[in-house]
Amino acid sequence: MEFLDELQLPYNLDPYLVRGLDYYTKTVFEVFEESEEGKIIGALAGGGRYDNLGKILGGGDIPGVGGAGGVERIVELMKKKQIKFQREKKPKIFLVQIGELARKKSLKLLEEFRKENIPIYEAIGKDSLKSQMKLADKFAVKYVLIFGQQEALNDEILLRDMEIGKQKKLKLKNLIKEVKKIL
Repeated sequence: MEFLDELQLPYNLDPYLVRGLDYYTKTVFEVFEESEEGKIIGALAGGGRYDNLGKILGGGDIPGVGGAGGVERIVELMKKKQIKFQREKKPKIFLVQIGELARKKSLKLLEEFRKENIPIYEAIGKDSLKSQMKLADKFAVKYVLIFGQQEALNDEILLRDMEIGKQKKLKLKNLIKEVKKIL
């Protein structure tokens, strides 16, 4: 919920929500689109935590979460709302995040890039700088944004030019404007 709050995505807590699988533990969720069409179509996705599933299958407790989307429902809603897929441009930027605060704030940054139609790669699930930089190399991006704990606290980010190896600090409030200049 902290990540949803960070993105300012609305949600409703429903202590009575039940999903059909008995191996879920503590948390279940469903995703709805709040328009009239969305209410008629129903849940677009759902899932939950299943930490005890490993034990049920004869092993130990293993933290886990899963979900599934109703492709037919999603496509139906997209048709009703006339949403079309755009051809994806190859990103020239990779966002590296290090630490919990940076990871949380990264979601909002990614949303800002999406809204401005600036393609960007990321690896929110990876923790180490090294593993994320390897991915940036693999994708052959020109720029890497490095967002660590200190940068997150100071509302700054490092922009590294991968071709010449130089980097500079940017204020988060100016980030989109600065990135548009270099692209």
